[in-house]
Amino acid sequence: MTTDSAGGQGSSTSYHYGDNVTVNGERNIGIVKNQSPTIGGQPVAPTTPQEAIQQLERLLLELRPQVTPAGAGTIDTNLPVIVSPDSGPEARHGALMAVLGLATLAGEVGRPIVEAVGRLLELLGWA
Repeated sequence: MTTDSAGGQGSSTSYHYGDNVTVNGERNIGIVKNQSPTIGGQPVAPTTPQEAIQQLERLLLELRPQVTPAGAGTIDTNLPVIVSPDSGPEARHGALMAVLGLATLAGEVGRPIVEAVGRLLELLGWA
């Protein structure tokens, strides 16, 4: 997080999510990506709701340490509802919408979760 003062007119706070790259010199050939869950290639899209729930659970657990304490609380509250086979459709849908909102606000780092929730909603016939 960075805080900037604008000529004595107060301060503004800005948040940066994702890569911040500075290129110096010549023959630069790439960026090492350490935040993506794609080590070993692109993840395979789940074909069943249970696979999609397992993928979403993994992604949410990876995101949890990267969000604010309130965001971590959103994950802690809603993840059990998402993964429980006893959750009703309305409860699960509400939990999915809550983590979707969190992932959207997280920006680039939350994009895999946005995509995973979209896939799960499609597999459940809710999209």
